[in-house]
Amino acid sequence: MRFPIDTSQLAFTVTSPPMAAKDFATKKVKVTEDGQPVMVVKLLAMDGTDSTTIKFNMPGEQHHLTPGMPVRVEGLAYGMAKDGDVRWWTAAAVVPMHAAGAAAGAPGGRNPHGAAGSGAAGAGSARHSTARPGEGEG
Repeated sequence: MRFPIDTSQLAFTVTSPPMAAKDFATKKVKVTEDGQPVMVVKLLAMDGTDSTTIKFNMPGEQHHLTPGMPVRVEGLAYGMAKDGDVRWWTAAAVVPMHAAGAAAGAPGGRNPHGAAGSGAAGAGSARHSTARPGEGEG
């Protein structure tokens, strides 16, 4: 069973450099059918009040992802086997926010999560907000 996740109100940060995924049984590096390496990507997911670390495998080199980098996650889903004992995360793409922020003209590269059209608009300000629901910040 696969559950798609709405990431529009979430902010993501890379927690560690992507590493090669290894086969559980053979301990050899995993590759796709066309020979690309499979990389383990670890992210911190935040909603403004709580956070959790997620990890998943992605095909191809992911050297563009560096620790501390804010990113946008496309096609995030949570998978679960029928009995519920086996669970996993998947994503179609992990895109650095600085590229979206620069393209949208974010002033001085500040607050990359608030870049227009980033898919995480508002998530950056909610992440830093100390206001409680119903209270204004201004």
